[in-house]
Parts: sequence; C-alpha cells; structure tokens
Amino acid sequence: MKKVKLIGTLDYGKYRYPKNHPLKIPRVSLLLRFLDAMNLIDEKELIKSRPATKEELLLFHTEDYINTLMEAERCQCVPKGAREKYNIGGYENPVSYAMFTGSSLATGSTVQAIEEFLKGNVAFNPAGGMHHAFKSRANGFCYINDPAVGIEYLRKKGFKRILYIDLDAHHCDGVQEAFYDTDQVFVLSLHQSPEYAFPFEKGFLEEIGEGKGKGYNLNIPLPKGLNDNEFLFALEKSLEIVKEVFEPEVYLLQLGTDPLLEDYLSKFNLSNVAFLKAFNIVREVFGEGVYLGGGGYHPYALARAWTLIWCELSGREVPEKLNNKAKELLKSIDFEEFDDEVDRSYMLETLKDPWRGGEVRKEVKDTLEKAKASS
Repeated sequence: MKKVKLIGTLDYGKYRYPKNHPLKIPRVSLLLRFLDAMNLIDEKELIKSRPATKEELLLFHTEDYINTLMEAERCQCVPKGAREKYNIGGYENPVSYAMFTGSSLATGSTVQAIEEFLKGNVAFNPAGGMHHAFKSRANGFCYINDPAVGIEYLRKKGFKRILYIDLDAHHCDGVQEAFYDTDQVFVLSLHQSPEYAFPFEKGFLEEIGEGKGKGYNLNIPLPKGLNDNEFLFALEKSLEIVKEVFEPEVYLLQLGTDPLLEDYLSKFNLSNVAFLKAFNIVREVFGEGVYLGGGGYHPYALARAWTLIWCELSGREVPEKLNNKAKELLKSIDFEEFDDEVDRSYMLETLKDPWRGGEVRKEVKDTLEKAKASS
C-alpha cells in the first residue's frame, strides 16, 4: 500500500528572505502549522526536510556558484564580483539565510520526495519548485533549481523519459534552459505570457527545444484575467499534445499557487478548486508523480490551496470551515494586502473558493491550436 508523505520542517521559518521581499512571508512553516491547526496531518505522515548534499547540488549547478552562495550567506555580504557574475545581492535575489541554507533544504526535500516515489510511495514537497535558477546564476527569487537537480538525480538513476509539468503563473525559464537540447526530458509549462510577465524573455510558444530536444519543450503562454475554464481547457489540450509524443516513466509536477486570483504577483483569476482540479487532471492522465510547490505570495491563498492538495493526496475530506485555531494562525501572520480595499475575509472562513469560470476566449483556443500544429 502506498504511503503518503509531506516533506517539510518548521525550520524554514528561520530562513526567510529580507523584509519588503515578496518571499518574506511564511510558506512551508505556515502550511505545517495550518494543517496541524486543522487536524489534517499526523506525525507519521511528515518527513523532516534534510539539506541537499553538495554532490546532489552539483548534479546541476557549478561548484563555483554553489561555493559563492555559501560564502555570501556565511558573511552576509556580496563577495567581490558576485553581483554581476551570479546575480546575487540585489532586491530580486538578496543575501539572506534563504539563499543557501533554505534553498538547500528545499532541494534536499525534492530528492527526498523522489526517493519516496522510487519506494512506491507518494510525496509532496511544498518547498520545492524553485524553477528560475540557472546553472550558475540566481534568477527570479531562486538560487538553487531543485526541479533541475531532481531531474538530474532521476537521470543518474537511469530514467530516460522524464516529464516536467509546471503550473506556476511564471514560466520555468531555468528548467527549460537546463533540458532544452535533450529528448530525455519533456518540459511543459502553462504560464502568463512573457509579453506582460516575468521572465519576459522566455516562455513563448515558438520555443520548442533544439537539437535532440526539438519537440520536447511546450510553452502555453496565456492572457491576463485567465479564468478557471480557460486554465483547465489549456491544461487538458496541452496534456493531449504531450501524450501523443511522450510516454514518461516519471513526472514532476510544480504546483505554484500564484495563478490564484488573490496572488498579487500574477494576473490570473483562478480559484483553488480549479487548482485542485488541475492537479487531479494530471494524475488522471499520468498516474502519481513527484509533487513540488513553487511560487505563491499570498500566505492565506497558499495555505488554503496546498491544504486542498494535501487532503486529496492523503484521502481526507476537506473541511467546509476553518476552525478558530486556524483562523487565529492566519491572522497572526505579518502580512498586508496589496489592495486593502478588496475584501479577502472569506479566506478566513472557508477552505474552498467559489468556481471562477467563464467563457474560453478565442486567444486561448488559438494558442492551443498553434501549440498542436507545432508539436
């Protein structure tokens, strides 16, 4: 019988980004405390996160880059030349204890999730999914690319058909670049169009891979205001495209919560029930995979969405209402709404959002038609 595990630790609370950074909020530590407050996790279901070994980090990253991250964190400074060479020390990728210690924990947890999968179990690493980091350069709040490390770990184990699916609102430019020229890894990403959103330079439909990797990269850039029906339409159609050309031995699914309406770093309008439906659609097509977190900058929205994922994985019924302990936990977070004129009090009452559906616009349909034609 498959065991279901959540990989995490309250220690993440010690390794925060600096104040005024979008990732200063509690995320994994909040999820663990929220699940406990709602009586939705047992101690036996939790695996404590471990740091990645240096050998694991070097499966993808360069040694000089990893050494620089370690040195910058140790001295809490920017080593000479590192800002320009490695893109660390600015607002986007600041010096903090998240840059190596926190990132190493997230990456070790992704390896742990893969190890559980290889044992025949199911695991969710909410700290994972840091998909922007490059081999020797920080990018988009990400220092260590745990999906890329995880994929290389699987390749080292002999896997030759690995699927990576990314549902984050932002394109997975670091993962795409890492595997753009191989036919052993298929990368599928549904995201905000780079015409208006980060990373701006990558994530276009025309990027389909090169060399042996041509045809093994599929980007689905989507418009502002994306509703639930549009997102699920795009996901189902893109999975059909993948299925026609690629039969994975294993897949990794990135579950960033920033496509949700409440998240202020995206322009999508999704509900968490559509987010959960998307999770289940992938599982219906490909079976169980390795599940990672990702972006997510509204702590209430993040905790509620990942709780739905956890309830689904662990076979629990989703409670209709938050109990008082969970409400007080969310209220205690040092977080201010980006737009204080919008009433988000419903997030303190229920776990599930109302469906945020609508018409599937022509531009969404056209994007999927073009994607199919280019596959």
